[in-house]
Amino acid sequence: MALPTVFVTGSIVYAILTGSLLFLTSLARGSGLLDKDNAGVASVVVTICGVCMWLFWACGVMHQWHPLIQPIYEHSE
Repeated sequence: MALPTVFVTGSIVYAILTGSLLFLTSLARGSGLLDKDNAGVASVVVTICGVCMWLFWACGVMHQWHPLIQPIYEHSE
């Protein structure tokens, strides 16, 4: 059973967004906008936010892909 294309594509998008934000954090550290401690905190916050947002999105996609509850239709005669 293969993963749906939307799951793989969305996961790649979240990885790119998280990576680009981490890159921007390192640029802010290099340019002097953030000191060493604040850059470390920002990196941890960006990483945790990226993982948590991806997990929330992935749960929604998986719930729609294989629903646990299916409607039961009663036939009226």
